[in-house]
Amino acid sequence: MRYLIICFFVFSSMIFAQNEDAVTSSSGWGVYGGVQSMQISGVENDASDEELDSFSTDRLSSFYIGIWKNTDWKIGSLPVTIGAELGHRGTVSTTDLEFPDGATLDFEAEILITYLDLWASANYAMSDKFNLWIGPMFGIHLDDKIKFFGADITESEDVDFDFDENDYGILLGAGYSLTDKMSVNFGVYRGLKDHNPGKFNNLFLDIGYSF
Repeated sequence: MRYLIICFFVFSSMIFAQNEDAVTSSSGWGVYGGVQSMQISGVENDASDEELDSFSTDRLSSFYIGIWKNTDWKIGSLPVTIGAELGHRGTVSTTDLEFPDGATLDFEAEILITYLDLWASANYAMSDKFNLWIGPMFGIHLDDKIKFFGADITESEDVDFDFDENDYGILLGAGYSLTDKMSVNFGVYRGLKDHNPGKFNNLFLDIGYSF
C-alpha cells in the first residue's frame, strides 16, 4: 500500500504545483472497450513442499470497458486524464503434484478477479495522432472466481491466495487517433501489490470513442 500512497502523492503534488498560466481548458470525455491478456508474475515453485513437482502460470484473456475524462490539470506541460473501468486480473495456473506413494495429480485453475479500476494518466503528444501516457491505477475488488480443470477439485477455499484484496499498480501505454472521434490504445499494466503468489501484469488493447 505504501507504493500506492507514494505514487498518488507525487502525482497529485506535481499536478497542483503547476503554473496556472500553463493550464488550458479541458475538452471532451469518452468511452472505451477492449481485450486484455493477464498473468501473475513472480511465481516460483515452493521448494519446501515435497509433494509439489511444478507450478506455473499462463496468460488468460478477458474483456473490459471504461470511461475517461480530460481535466484542466497538468504536470508541467502534460495534460492529465482520469478514468474508471470495469476490468479484470487473472491467470491460468498449472500444478503437478507427486505423492510419496508415486501417485500424481495434475490440474489447471482458471483465476479471474473483477475490479472497479480508477486511474489517472499524464499524456505526451508525439504528434497530432500519436501520444504516450503513464499513471497510477487503483483496483477496488468486486468479485473473484476460481475454476478447476483436470482433477476432482471443487472447493476453491483450499487455495490460499489473496485474491479478495484491492490491487494497485502503474499503467504505461500509447494511443493513436484513427479519426477525430475514434482512437486505438495499447499498453501494459504492472501491479505493485503482491497477492500471494505474485503480482498481476496485463497487456491491453482497446478502441475508444470521444464525445
